[in-house]
Amino acid sequence: MKSAVELPRRVESARNALITYIQDNGLTTGDRLPPYAKLRAEFGFGSQTIAAAVDSLCKLGMLEVRDKVGLFVADPAGGHLTGRTVAVAIRKLAGSAYAATLAGFIQKLLNEQNCRCLTFFQSTDPAESPFPALSEFPGLEQAVVEKRCDGIISLCQFSQAAQQKLEKNDIPCCFIGDDDHESMPLGVVIEVKRFISDAVEALKNCGCRNIVQLCASAEQLSLRGGALPAFVGNSYDGGVNIAGKLLAMPENSRPDGIVSDDDTIVSGLLAELISRQLPQVTYLPRIATIIHAELGEKYPSDKMMLFKQNIEEYAALAVDLLLGVLRGDNPANKQLSYRFSPVAL
Repeated sequence: MKSAVELPRRVESARNALITYIQDNGLTTGDRLPPYAKLRAEFGFGSQTIAAAVDSLCKLGMLEVRDKVGLFVADPAGGHLTGRTVAVAIRKLAGSAYAATLAGFIQKLLNEQNCRCLTFFQSTDPAESPFPALSEFPGLEQAVVEKRCDGIISLCQFSQAAQQKLEKNDIPCCFIGDDDHESMPLGVVIEVKRFISDAVEALKNCGCRNIVQLCASAEQLSLRGGALPAFVGNSYDGGVNIAGKLLAMPENSRPDGIVSDDDTIVSGLLAELISRQLPQVTYLPRIATIIHAELGEKYPSDKMMLFKQNIEEYAALAVDLLLGVLRGDNPANKQLSYRFSPVAL
């Protein structure tokens, strides 16, 4: 395979624009590209820059110049080069297998669409900065200002100032995340509040009358409305601590139904409830929670009410939505919703 050489930034941008044009228009071997003058007008680069970009792609075997005839596609996969560059902005992953899995699927799907990924991690504490600025993701603000990325997929809500800077630099950003906050103009909203209401209804239909909710933080509870009595605890250890609080309550006041969208908290809760009551488990509430289709979690309880989520499905929604906008599509619905589906046990 022929290898790419390092190019000046404007030439590299022009080359990426040519690759993207070939991919978006489905051009294949033998197809003719527009004349140089039209390419200059299309991409906004000068003659020398376009010529250098074409020369680079010819050396890699993607394009072919036929004297007095024109510019043709020789091999649309020549050099296996990527066209667009998409940044992925991720909160601190501290203990979050979910965030890591979601980011991994986004990167995989982008690569399958011949996009290059640039990953940026939040350097500040998400609890103290729930709506981060671009500068809180080292390198991201510079990439935006220098147009080193064509678009962004963000796993968190940016601040208003950050959104304005993205708009000023004509960088579309697709948000993907829970419906805790008012979502950004372009994005995939995961309907956690709908899950909670569906789960409560399902628990009531099974005879539960004392239902509580588990949340990772007081802030999260506040954002979700806090209609149910709640216990707060983050990650597996948080579930363990909640179990201790439940067992310390008088038996007749313990909840008979629990709702949680966090499977890690539920795992800690169940492990502690069971281990502390062995050999005779007398208290085991009915629990409604979410499982990942990719993982297929198993719980040591026959009182589970499970709702399925497929992380790759909503990662694909976000990738397709952003790339559609970058291709110039004008989707009628720029905010898509993802709803969890109940699993028949």
